[in-house]
Amino acid sequence: MKNDPSSLLKWYQSVGVDPASLHIVLGSAVGIAFEELPPPKGWMLKDSKNFAELGFAAATVQGHKGLFKVLTHAKSGRTLLVQVGRLHGYEGNSPRAVVAPLVASALAGCETFLLTNAAGSLKRTFKTGSVMIIKDQVNLTGQNPLYGPNPTDGAGQAIGPRFPDMSEAYDKKLNAKLKKVLAKAKFKVNEGIYLGLSGPVFETPSEVALYSKWGMGSVGMSTVWETIALRHMGKRVAGFSFISNMGCGLIPNKKIAHDDVEHEGRKAAAKIVRALFDFAEQEFTK
Repeated sequence: MKNDPSSLLKWYQSVGVDPASLHIVLGSAVGIAFEELPPPKGWMLKDSKNFAELGFAAATVQGHKGLFKVLTHAKSGRTLLVQVGRLHGYEGNSPRAVVAPLVASALAGCETFLLTNAAGSLKRTFKTGSVMIIKDQVNLTGQNPLYGPNPTDGAGQAIGPRFPDMSEAYDKKLNAKLKKVLAKAKFKVNEGIYLGLSGPVFETPSEVALYSKWGMGSVGMSTVWETIALRHMGKRVAGFSFISNMGCGLIPNKKIAHDDVEHEGRKAAAKIVRALFDFAEQEFTK
């Protein structure tokens, strides 16, 4: 799949805005609730388009609308791109197809990305309804968006090094700012390591016990490829998991269902959206 930002750039031009300088990805359920909430004072929704309209694969998962929304900040005039939902490998997409919307956004000029997801807790102390700042990640999907020829832009130029350093996958300063806005929104905030798996099954009790012993904090089926692709390009990345469920086996006889994940996300959505706009406000007025 070619890395081509032209569709995004044409869209920005058609609605009369500059390319986004901050791109936020909304994970399961939170994205749906975001659509139901009006932008806070000081923000204006300019337009929205689905993934397919901009040349990307269509989202097929319940809870992931697959939309881009362009907003402008009245005070600074800067542009915010909100990605409502994301693509996943388990839908049949290649890693490069999954990261294509973010790579295109980066090639269009975006430098800062905030990735969110709904994830299962791997620690008894990380309770449902809390959030976990992602301080690092482990990719156990068995795949990588950089596999194959080194990704290039539309002109055939490499968009990053063949062997990118991942010692600071998540930006410490951005995460510190994120921690503050989430605490201000009255979330219990933890920090930990996000474990990315391919899915689309929830983990067994034995897997949860193993990952917990490894020191992982949360587990999900997204995010790790996006972070790899963005760090390959030298972009700044912050991220957090909304803890939507306890890992299988941490609560005796408790089964996990995607509907429950969505339910938890909807309950916290207003607080999450408030924190995200607070984060964007700080980024745009620093």
